[in-house]
This record gives sequence, C-alpha cells and structure tokens, in this order.
Amino acid sequence: MHKILIVEDVEVVADLQILMLIRAGIAFEARRVETAEDFTRQIGLAVPDAILYSASMPQFSGFVALAKAQSLCPDTPFIFVSGTHSKETAAETRKRATIDCVFTTSLAELPSTFDRAIKEAEERKKRKAQESAIARLSRMYADQARELEQLNVQHVTLRKLSRYLKAGVTPAEIYSAIECFGPQLFQGTNGKLYLVHPPGKHLESVAAWGDKSLTGQVFTIQDCWGLRQAQPHRVLDPQTELLCGHVTAGSNSAQPYLCVPLFAEGETLGLLHLRRAKEESTSSIESFLNLAVAVAEETGLALANLRARDSLHEQSIRDSLTGLYNRRFLEEFLLRELARADRKKHPLSVITMDIDHFKRINDTLGHGAGDIVLRRVGLLLQGFVRQSDIACRVGGEEFSVLLPEASMQIATQRAEAIRKAVQELKLKYEDHTLSDITISLGVAAFPDHGTTPVALLHAADQALYDAKYRGRDRVASA
Repeated sequence: MHKILIVEDVEVVADLQILMLIRAGIAFEARRVETAEDFTRQIGLAVPDAILYSASMPQFSGFVALAKAQSLCPDTPFIFVSGTHSKETAAETRKRATIDCVFTTSLAELPSTFDRAIKEAEERKKRKAQESAIARLSRMYADQARELEQLNVQHVTLRKLSRYLKAGVTPAEIYSAIECFGPQLFQGTNGKLYLVHPPGKHLESVAAWGDKSLTGQVFTIQDCWGLRQAQPHRVLDPQTELLCGHVTAGSNSAQPYLCVPLFAEGETLGLLHLRRAKEESTSSIESFLNLAVAVAEETGLALANLRARDSLHEQSIRDSLTGLYNRRFLEEFLLRELARADRKKHPLSVITMDIDHFKRINDTLGHGAGDIVLRRVGLLLQGFVRQSDIACRVGGEEFSVLLPEASMQIATQRAEAIRKAVQELKLKYEDHTLSDITISLGVAAFPDHGTTPVALLHAADQALYDAKYRGRDRVASA
C-alpha cells in the first residue's frame, strides 16, 4: 500500500484526487496538509511514496513545496495536478526543479501519471541501490588491493630483514638491521628492541626507531605482562586495560601498544615493544600482530644463532681447563700483532714458560693434582697481563704470554715477577701439600729475535730450553 501526501487547501479537490486513484484500483492511504509546518511534520512521521500538489496558496506555493520536498525526501515523486491552479505556474515550477522525479498531470490522467511516477521511483531506488552496492564493493576491493599490496611489501621487507639478520656476525649488526627495517615494516609506529641481561634479569634498550624517549631504558621481566605470561600483550585502550610497568598511564607512552617477547630454545632473550604513533594505519590489528610476532621470531633466532656461534668460537680458541686462550688463537693473534708492530714500529715481546718437573706431579699424585697446578698457574697468569696482553696455554704444561708494545727489558721483568709468584704458590690436593712448584721461562722480542710468528716463538722456546738446561726455575732471554 502506497502512502500519499496531498498538498491541497480545498478538501473537495483532495477528495476528487483520492476518488480518481481509488477508481483506478490503486491501494493507498492519504494525508492532506495545508501548511508548510504540517508538510514537514507529516514527512517526519513517515516519508510518503508520492506527493500531490494542486493547491493555490501564496504562502506555500508549488515552488516552495517542491524545494522543501527535495530537502526532506529527495527521492519521492512530486506530482503537480492541474485544474485548480495555472498550468503555466506548474510548468514553470517543474522547469525550475533540479531532479527528474517531478511530474505534471491533469486530474483525469492522475492515475496513469501516479503509476508511472511510482515505477520510475522504484527503478531509481533499485538503480541507486545497485550503484551503492557497486561503490561499496569497489571500495572493499580497493581496500583489499591496498592491503594485499601492503602485505606484499611487508613480505619483501621481512625477507630482506631476515637475510641481514642471518648474515649478521655481531650484535651491533643485528641492532642496525632492526633500526633500518623496523620503520619500514611498522609504518607510523614507534618501536624498541630490549635484551635481557642475566644479572638481575633486567632489560636494556639496544635498538629503537621513531620517538626514542617514550619508554624507559631499563626495567625488569616482572615489569612486562608479555614477558611474565610468555606471550604477546596487546593494549588497545590504555584507559580500560592493564598496562605494563614499563608503560605508565601518566606518561606520553600511554598509547595503544604491543609487547612481543623474544624466545629461543626455551629462553627469554628480550622484548619487541611497538606503539602506534598514528591512528590512520591501514593494516588490521591481526596482521599487525602477526607481523610483529614474525619479526620477534626472526630476531630471537638471529640472536640465539649469534650467541651459539660466539660460544663455539670461544670454545675453539679457549683451553677448557684453565680458561686461557689456546695455541690456535696465539698464532692468529700474534700474526696480527706483528703486522701492527711492524707498521707502527712498536716493540713486541713473547714469554714462553714450562712447569718444571710436571710429569713427576702427575706420576706421584695423579692427574687431579696436575690439573690443580695447571688451573692455578693459569689463574696467576691472568693477574699478570694487561688488557692488551694475552695469556695462553699452548699445550700440556706449556704456557705463553704475548706482550704487545712491550720491550725486551719489560718482558724480562714481567717474566721474573711471574717466576717468583709461581715459586710462592702453596697448593693442596687431598691430604698432600703441593709445594716447590717452579717454572722456567724464555723471552724473545720483535724484531730482534724474529719477524714472523714461527721465528719469534721458536726464539722464545730456545730461550726456555736454555733456562731448563741451566737448572730450571729461571728466566732466559733469546
């Protein structure tokens, strides 16, 4: 059933229009208005399917009624019914109309005009609905296309970051890669990478981008809900959700944020903290979270691999019993230091030493006693080297100390101090006292006694043999 609003100040005329529509078999309900106020009120109650205007009211002319109809219900057909007002007025009003849903008709032709107006209105509604649906789908497809393009860019960037993380050989290179690709992956976001330091289990910032002042530099594992729960902690509304201890509500950092823990081999390595700086990000919350988790996993794996690589390298250059460097490291380090000494014309000295009668200790008291002596001598040597020096166990009971920028005289004095310190050692093994431990030492210097690692070590070894031959427990120079 159609709803019709009749603008007519003469009730009889309105009744004639109603009668014509009834005779045509049109089902409808009609309301008549005479003033602009009634017109507005009726449209506010229910938007009509058609408006019939046949009045001749100066205070509410056809043009005024049409203008109000266009503003209140622009898609409703507006039909001028001639007979009680001038055809010229109706024609002029229709000519000034700006929409195509305005009609003029006579009373006799009202049913057919009404039917045509209703059909055209329905077609317009269908057309607008289709256009709206097409526009909505177009926007949806455009948004999906942008999101797919963004995901593709993120995927390419993530692969670049992964390559650099895997190729990094120092922690600084890992941090630089994060600072380089972080802003590209998380556009409009402030970010920080924190690492856990075992003493006290506190975290320190090692990499950052965006506003670097918004979060604290140091905090503990207990200060982060993500670390305590061992899963990402996302805060969308800081006013209603629990904040981490390192993000306080009274600071500028109380913005939506995400904390993603870094794990590797069951160990907590650190934290990736991300905070949206702009609201207009096109990525969804879930895709943002997935990307952050992927970056955290790649970073954690890279840091764990780097740690494992460093551990293996350290094992390859360290003596497991004494903790000193081994012969392999001595030869590599000596080669570099000789080149530097030659370039800068600086002196360089080497001390080689051997524990006297070490085999007698092993044969008499066992290898446990020998290990105690080796460890104690190794610990003693660490107290006699500068930061630039290195102490090594080169095999068995043999040790070496490399002294960059130390002359032959200084090296000889250092060797004598080491000899006296070893002589004063008093060690115990089970119920036995290990006393009278002595060492013999040989000293050689670059360039007087050799310009290559082999030549210089050979000269120091020859001096050591000379000290052994002359009675042990003494220092001999090449």
